[in-house]
Amino acid sequence: MTGFGRGSADAGERRLRLEIRSVNHRGLDLKIRSSEPDAYCDAEIARAVRAAVERGAITVQIRDESAAGSAGLDEARVKALHEVLERLRQELEIEEPVTLATVGAFWEASSSAGLSGEALWEALRPAVAAALEELGAMRAREGAALAADLGARRARLVELAASLRARAAVLPARFAQRLQERLASQVGIAWTELGSTERSPAREGAGTLPGVPRLIDPARLAQEVALMAERLDVAEELVRLETHLGHLAEILKAGGAVGRKLDFVIQEVGRELNTIASKAQDAEMAALVIDAKAELEKLREQAQNVE
Repeated sequence: MTGFGRGSADAGERRLRLEIRSVNHRGLDLKIRSSEPDAYCDAEIARAVRAAVERGAITVQIRDESAAGSAGLDEARVKALHEVLERLRQELEIEEPVTLATVGAFWEASSSAGLSGEALWEALRPAVAAALEELGAMRAREGAALAADLGARRARLVELAASLRARAAVLPARFAQRLQERLASQVGIAWTELGSTERSPAREGAGTLPGVPRLIDPARLAQEVALMAERLDVAEELVRLETHLGHLAEILKAGGAVGRKLDFVIQEVGRELNTIASKAQDAEMAALVIDAKAELEKLREQAQNVE
């Protein structure tokens, strides 16, 4: 999820600005950038960020605003520093004059020698808290929009799952019909024509017509239909699919850091759709699965933006 937050703090004689940026990432990738890194302070900032954010590429930028531009230059302090350096030059009998470059070098050293370690962290703590609060508010607004979109896509998957169940219910009967029609065509007689032919009780019991061999044993036909119905049965897969979609709804309502849970459930939904497509062996079922997988892929892409 994307977001931005900022905060400012006075650290000794320095005015520090802290900015935190967040962009989408599968895990937590944290980078802390500062012109003067401090190991203790960086560790505390990282701990605070990890406590507030579980997912995303996070960049923490610390800038020293006290050195930006001449408006923040303390002329009195510069003159005082020059006087001290000049006095030391004379006492030490150094021939080289005290230049502005020398004064600037000592100014930078004295400014950098301000707060550090635990003291620097205590000064920065309010700025970090303010930046994380602003970042969290922005991410929460984006999360609400994402939740609405994810909910709509899950609802579409529920509709497609219902269509798959309805189509799966008629597959055995359709297979039996196709099998009968294929067998009838192989002996040159349509099944409907055979059913409308005038039959005598003797012929009806034998199941044949004059000059036509027996088409199929009804018991064998029933056995083939039963075997194919078992192979086409996707009831278990549909139950698991509907269960996973229900779990998605619960996760979206739960709130919080649910990105990883969404990834796992979406993966399971895709697995069930693949199994249904391979077992059903039906063009309409395959088309429904394709639509469901296209919707699932959009849901997967959006889930990558969720913490």
